Amino acid sequence: MKRISFLILVFLFLFSCTSFAADRWQFIISNASSEYFFDTQSIKYTNLPDSTVIDKSGILVNVKRVYSIEMKQHMLTALVETTQSENIQSRTTNVDYAVDEDLYDITHNCFKKYSVYYYDKNNKLSHRQYYQTQPISISPNSIEEKVFNAIAVYAKDHDEEIETRSKGLESL
Repeated sequence: MKRISFLILVFLFLFSCTSFAADRWQFIISNASSEYFFDTQSIKYTNLPDSTVIDKSGILVNVKRVYSIEMKQHMLTALVETTQSENIQSRTTNVDYAVDEDLYDITHNCFKKYSVYYYDKNNKLSHRQYYQTQPISISPNSIEEKVFNAIAVYAKDHDEEIETRSKGLESL
């Protein structure tokens, strides 16, 4: 009897761990090329310049794009046309998804891309790119607008939690 009870507890624990991990990435939208998610555990507000005061108009978040087979082929074709580096080409053929580190500006309806990390199907980092871009305006009815809106709604609905995380107090 003890053995059965122990096994039941182990299975319940493993099941609960899996469901918590799945809840971290919130689905936003999909199209023919990708499925889009954002990381509910990475979302934070920014600070006002030269200050520790939180600025709720700036939201830092990780956005995941899981590529379709067609999109992976398109990426490889574009890469072959623009570069002769076999090393980059071979790494790109194994890319299954990317995680973007973005800053969304709620007030000005735009975003900045800081970095993109590319991963294979085994969650192994393939390569990364860093950006120093100017803010990118969000076009109406675009994928970016749907991502932007989903993140803005989530931030509004989870304001206290995000504010706590932004202050670095989530572990207290």
